[in-house]
Amino acid sequence: MSRPFPFSLTGASVSRSAFVRAAALATAFALSGCVSVLPAPSVPKALIALPADRAEAPAAPLRADIAVFTPDATRAFSGTDLAVSSGQEMVYLADVRWADAAPVLLQEAVINGLSRAEGDGRAVPAQLGARVDYDLRWRIVDLSVSRQSGPVHAIVEASLVDSRTRRIVAQNRFEAMGEPDGRSSRERAAALAVVAQQVADKVAAFVAETAEPHDAAASGGRRNR
Repeated sequence: MSRPFPFSLTGASVSRSAFVRAAALATAFALSGCVSVLPAPSVPKALIALPADRAEAPAAPLRADIAVFTPDATRAFSGTDLAVSSGQEMVYLADVRWADAAPVLLQEAVINGLSRAEGDGRAVPAQLGARVDYDLRWRIVDLSVSRQSGPVHAIVEASLVDSRTRRIVAQNRFEAMGEPDGRSSRERAAALAVVAQQVADKVAAFVAETAEPHDAAASGGRRNR
């Protein structure tokens, strides 16, 4: 004697439901299999920052308000990867990263330096949209290490722009070069952080020396470089 099924379904509905369930399980297993074979994300062994206490105060007082923009950069220097330059080839260090995007770190480094300057001027990130006397517009030309134990380079070009007239008041190019203590990724990255800070300090000094209050500039005291 046949036993009744615990729930009543027609034969057609049972086969259709079983087919749908089997297809869903097959898809789930296929997806889980694909995910499992993907390589694990690369986790850096070290993050490199530009600490605020490393910034040097400019010798000249800051007498005007400055909006510091993040420097423009090509794709090679715009992220958290540290570029390795070798002739025409550009690769990245495998296990060390910037703590934030390189342009953001340089922007903060310049603001930190200007914030230490004497004078009644102030430096703020351009993202705040504050009313200021001048804008610092700049770009990263090079920010890379070499293969093995070769030199590291940091080069930027900076322009101080009058926020009212949008005219360039002064322009200059700043660079720094250093030698790492060894050929490891950490040693090369640490050397690059040092020269990046040196360039940021030079830019901060350039701004403090050049940015005069608008009343002084109107009376003919503006200096150009």
